[in-house]
Amino acid sequence: MTQELPRIARPDSVEELSELVSRAHRDSRTIAVFGGGTALDDHPPGHTPGLLIDMGGLNQVTEHSPGDLIVVAEAGTTISELNRVADTGDQELLPDFPADRTDSGSTLGGAIATRAVGPRRIGRLPLREVVLGVTVVLADGTIAKAGGKVVKNVAGYDLAKLMTGSWGTLGIITSAALRLYPKPQAQGFVEIPGADSALGAIGSQVAPAAVEIDRSPGEQASTVVMVDGLPESVESRTDTIVDTFPGAAHSVRPSWWSRRAQAPVTIRAAVSPALVPQLVSEVARLEDAIGYPIQLRGSAMGVFDLGIGALDSDPTIATRVVLEHLRSWGQKQLSATVLCAPASVWGNVDAWGDIPGFGLMATIKDRFDPDGLLSPGRGIGGL
Repeated sequence: MTQELPRIARPDSVEELSELVSRAHRDSRTIAVFGGGTALDDHPPGHTPGLLIDMGGLNQVTEHSPGDLIVVAEAGTTISELNRVADTGDQELLPDFPADRTDSGSTLGGAIATRAVGPRRIGRLPLREVVLGVTVVLADGTIAKAGGKVVKNVAGYDLAKLMTGSWGTLGIITSAALRLYPKPQAQGFVEIPGADSALGAIGSQVAPAAVEIDRSPGEQASTVVMVDGLPESVESRTDTIVDTFPGAAHSVRPSWWSRRAQAPVTIRAAVSPALVPQLVSEVARLEDAIGYPIQLRGSAMGVFDLGIGALDSDPTIATRVVLEHLRSWGQKQLSATVLCAPASVWGNVDAWGDIPGFGLMATIKDRFDPDGLLSPGRGIGGL
């Protein structure tokens, strides 16, 4: 007698996961996956799944090659554990991950699926270029592997790149190989008032690792520049920043560094780096106009999270106004989408706006998951 498919499962092997997904596919049961649960509030909540899979049972680091600067681990391995393993070889993960999610138990599979990114993105390859290979379980239970150090290749597709930022809608990541990086010996921080110097800091010869901007509601923005490397180099370069930019001063790592604003709704705004000072000013003016607090935090490279509304208020109207205002700002280089919001907000605002390449995304989704069983509604544009 065949055992009934459970509602919640925690597989301990790729083969067990494959069998669960295969049975769910035969029963036309939708599937949702979680690792550390640190991004469950991001993107639409999706539909109630017929099968919820906890990836915590696949949590082993299977290979660490210090000489090759590579680590291979199962998807349920936490980023904290990967950091610990890399540190044994005086190394670190080449991609930078958000500290608040790492502290809360973010996993390798979840970080890749959500394309998590931290402050240090200047001069570093993006996550999709750093994932050397992945093993995934596809919607019908097929185990597929691509890249890395092949079970089955999916001809014509770069699985590692497709799975990065797919939000679990194309396949379930079971393991991945990541590039490591020699760990810098020192870090230094400089704070500069306002946002007008951000672009100059990015292009300066001090080669910053990160340039972040933070603006609390009702306050002036500040730019924080981080450099890393050898101690003598860090000292010299931070001195150069202080001497170059008006009002700049040596600082320490801010408490908000690599942490998202705490607000009912988070809007992700992306803009050309040259327009960053204008965006910061526009947010301040918009805050005064609508009377809702707006927190701005993100990279001077042009990607910001806007925290909308007070914790005790209904953020729906404010979210709609902010989205409409940003999209009508007249700057073609700007995009604004809802990243995190209560379920009620998603259904009452245009959360996504125009999505370049959405037709291709839908075609790929149909190719990998024609029955729409994997994390339906969680992907970009509600795929």
